[in-house]
Amino acid sequence: MAGGWLESKKVDAILGLRETDGYVAPYLFTKTGELKNLVISSHSSDIPKYSMFGKSQRYKKNLLYLLGQKYPKSKIGVIARACDERALVELAKRSQLDLQKIVMLTTACTKEDAIDCRCPTPYPTRIDVGKRVEGVSNDASVETLLKKNLQERLSFWKNELSKCIKCYGCRNICPACYCEDCVIERDLFAEMGQIPPEIPMFHLIRWYHVADRCIECGECEKACPVGIPLLTISKLLRRDIKALFDYEAGLDVKQEAPLITTLDETPLKERDKP
Repeated sequence: MAGGWLESKKVDAILGLRETDGYVAPYLFTKTGELKNLVISSHSSDIPKYSMFGKSQRYKKNLLYLLGQKYPKSKIGVIARACDERALVELAKRSQLDLQKIVMLTTACTKEDAIDCRCPTPYPTRIDVGKRVEGVSNDASVETLLKKNLQERLSFWKNELSKCIKCYGCRNICPACYCEDCVIERDLFAEMGQIPPEIPMFHLIRWYHVADRCIECGECEKACPVGIPLLTISKLLRRDIKALFDYEAGLDVKQEAPLITTLDETPLKERDKP
């Protein structure tokens, strides 16, 4: 299918994962012959899940945003799993990319992928490649934590967050983080050079900032070098946002997010002004 898209000029290029000499990394495929090295399944801790959310450290923007800026008239095909699809929706909702210039080749994850990511919905809304498998309905880590009382949970998170070395890996890998001026780099909110960062300010700011954007992909946890269970807090955040606002990130590009984190990102509407 991907080769047909390139040959028919349905897309000018396809962004996906390429394996070369045993290593896997994002790659922009422009020729059909290159597709023999295309990687679809991500079931390996050594293989990055995302094909398009690697960020330029200079511009702090995702690859699709940068490609759109450099080639404004091109249409890019994207190999998209369920979480990729949800991330694209959230980024489009926040004007970080134009879905009209993107064609998704959607693929269902395997059962192994779903277990590895503890994913409840390991399939996109439309499946072009693969077969739908059931996800993980009950996350043992979440259920175990919810059985603890509030003081026990507080102690649990204090212990886990005390491991943090403030590497920003969770932020850098996150498809929901795209601010060029990151507030958690300001001394006002999180003192620079302090390791571990002051608990819980550093993490609370980040969690609040992505609470209504989080697509539960789990890449933050995989990127964490000290093993903090960040996917667990992501799942709890999505659970609370659903309960409080009946909102789930990544489902509908037209559905407004319930939280306003800064007025620069979401300006007041005319009807909201006095």
